[in-house]
Amino acid sequence: MAKAAAKHNRVSVIHVCSDETLTSNLELVESNDDLIYTITAYYQKVKSKLPFISQWLKMKRLMKAYEVAYLHLIEKKGIAQLIQLNVAMPAGIGVLNLSKKYHIPFVLNENWSGYTMEDGNYKGILLKYFTQKIVAQAKKIMPTSLYLQEAMLAHGLKGDYEVVPNVVDVHRFFPKLAPSDGRLKLVHISSLIEREKNVSGILRAFQQALKQNSNMELVIIGEGDNKLELKALAELLGILANTKFMGRVVGDELIQTLQVSNALIMFSHYETFCLVIIEALACGKPVITSNAGAIPSYMNDKLGLMVEKKNEDQLCEAILKLSANSNQFDAQYLRAFAEKYSYERVGQQLDEIYKQAILNK
Repeated sequence: MAKAAAKHNRVSVIHVCSDETLTSNLELVESNDDLIYTITAYYQKVKSKLPFISQWLKMKRLMKAYEVAYLHLIEKKGIAQLIQLNVAMPAGIGVLNLSKKYHIPFVLNENWSGYTMEDGNYKGILLKYFTQKIVAQAKKIMPTSLYLQEAMLAHGLKGDYEVVPNVVDVHRFFPKLAPSDGRLKLVHISSLIEREKNVSGILRAFQQALKQNSNMELVIIGEGDNKLELKALAELLGILANTKFMGRVVGDELIQTLQVSNALIMFSHYETFCLVIIEALACGKPVITSNAGAIPSYMNDKLGLMVEKKNEDQLCEAILKLSANSNQFDAQYLRAFAEKYSYERVGQQLDEIYKQAILNK
């Protein structure tokens, strides 16, 4: 998002996190990446086992870290006209303090799934108290989808909303001709969190599809608490010979894995956007996906195959349909669709929001 914003604005980033190995109270680390100046502020991790004391100390250290980082930023880059807060909590505690103390307006970019009914993690007195204050004072709330906006409104989080989707670096994710071994290659990329991504459902549907077409491979990319359980399930289902767990893959290797695949496969229970779908489309690859959360708002028949959530029979049928004709989707159309989420396009939308927020401060 920062790189998209930087297409039309001077952007600096403040990132704050705890560090249990830190010996001093606070440490600042500076970097410059793609012309974006970044300050990472590390504060001592709170070690109190008393919940109230722990939360209070974390809040105080967080606020202090943001303020010290911002004052350092002023020395390097000058006074900020606007703050963009990415995800309300816990960073919003620090941003609220900066906004009030230094009279800087802020906008909120939100993609947390906790607001959704399926996730259900928007709970707790402190979380709700601060989130309500943050949303009320934000000049603009920018959820990644209408689905997420409606979930936030259902919790009474009223404000000035405008959907701003996630962005894709379409200059890095692009179609590329690659040699094929003749097998249909499906790629799944996620956190492997079972309650959200339903990777076990993919494995079971893939097992059924293999019974009718054994010339297929499933590549699973990601790390998570459920990874070992998923590998054990693949072994139990007898599909390890056709299933490859690659672990965490990033950068060029991730892009290349998409480029040599035939399709991305997702079977989530809920999604506030699902960026990896757009990354696959940018590589000219169709998608097999469930109709989870925000996905139906942009998915169409030219982009791939969509099935009902939890319906493993439909997912199996979709896999077999794609295996019968893996070239049925137009790679150029897929690529053109993904370009709507480029840094340039989203950056222009952000620029208009910023101008209005500064004007109305």
